[in-house]
Amino acid sequence: MMTSTFPALFAANLAQHVRVLQRLRWLLLLAALLLMLLAAALAVALPWPLLLQALASLALLNVALPRWQAAGAPLRQVLFAGLLADVLVLTELLAFSGGAANPLASLYLPPVLFAALLLPVRLAWVLALLSLMAYALLFGWHLPWPLAGGDAAYAFQLHLVGMWLTFAVSVLLLTSFVSSLAQQLARREAALAEAREAQLRDEQLVALGVQAAGAAHTLSTPLNTLTLLCDDMCDEYRQPPLQQDLQLMQRQLALCRESLARLKAGAETQPAPQAVCEALAEQLQGWHATRPDVTLLRHGLQHGGPQLALDPRFWPAFFNLLNNAADAGGGEVELTLSVLPVQLELIIHNRRGSLSREQLARAGLAPLDSNKPAGLGLGVMLSHVTLSHLGGELNLDNDPHGGVRATIRLPLPAC
Repeated sequence: MMTSTFPALFAANLAQHVRVLQRLRWLLLLAALLLMLLAAALAVALPWPLLLQALASLALLNVALPRWQAAGAPLRQVLFAGLLADVLVLTELLAFSGGAANPLASLYLPPVLFAALLLPVRLAWVLALLSLMAYALLFGWHLPWPLAGGDAAYAFQLHLVGMWLTFAVSVLLLTSFVSSLAQQLARREAALAEAREAQLRDEQLVALGVQAAGAAHTLSTPLNTLTLLCDDMCDEYRQPPLQQDLQLMQRQLALCRESLARLKAGAETQPAPQAVCEALAEQLQGWHATRPDVTLLRHGLQHGGPQLALDPRFWPAFFNLLNNAADAGGGEVELTLSVLPVQLELIIHNRRGSLSREQLARAGLAPLDSNKPAGLGLGVMLSHVTLSHLGGELNLDNDPHGGVRATIRLPLPAC
């Protein structure tokens, strides 16, 4: 799986890799100049004009490559041209400084490796074969390695130092580049895992949507029947206690019919912007009609607040969490509203019970086990998915003093 995933990953980030290789090329040019200064300090006689000409050619090419890319050249052509220039300039440098006997000949390996990782197979083999041919030519076509005063032992010592330098440069190049690719692969795998989880949640929601549409069609007739019966009973029975119960039934049946009407109509129209506290007060008034037994304590911002056009999908997600807290908290819920620099934060808090570590880990990813007699355990998952689609987030955590906090954060529009 690792082998099949790498090429796709590299192709997706080819522009970034081209920039990385350009920066590495500048570092290698700087290292080559420092090495030449060291050789001059050690009195090694080399054809300095020819060597400087080779490095200047590579520097000019490294300046031209971004311009060529900006002009619309394909990234693979830019990348191949840069790696081919690396091989040719390295061949020229080696030819002027001992040929195949120069320990820096091992620097042929990094361009070949980069080509194998980043380029199509055909281009990678072209560069590999060119490198082999260039290395082979260096056995016969090169200037002799200059011996400092004819001292062979000194020349051999220089050769060993060069071998170490070549190894160090190769290790640094390969480690930095391959570790960067490995990090990108890890990030890609994490993104794919998150996308798979989101797809599973969306498939569950689609299945629930189909079932909800069928339920809406099935429930229309019983609701209409119950509404007519309730109206008749209101006309027939005038006792005050019974009248209050019947009126409560009428209000709740009306809310059920409105919910079914919204479900049948599909998407609701976007409301006009409104101060968040006023919008919250209006919605909570309707919620109180369905939960008259619940005591709601509001904290934080009470009036005004930023002007928002809250998506209609937010309210069912919000009331799911509010109902869960009311059921778990014994009829008392605390709601805290805060306006952060870039977010709107609502904290729903009940003072009883707690969630297990497994429930906290699964919250929003799968239906939770419900302790309510008719509970399906879907409320938190539906709220989590809805808030994610709205650009917000939902976090559940246990209060150390008892109870559970559900924290909702929604992004505020930029001013």
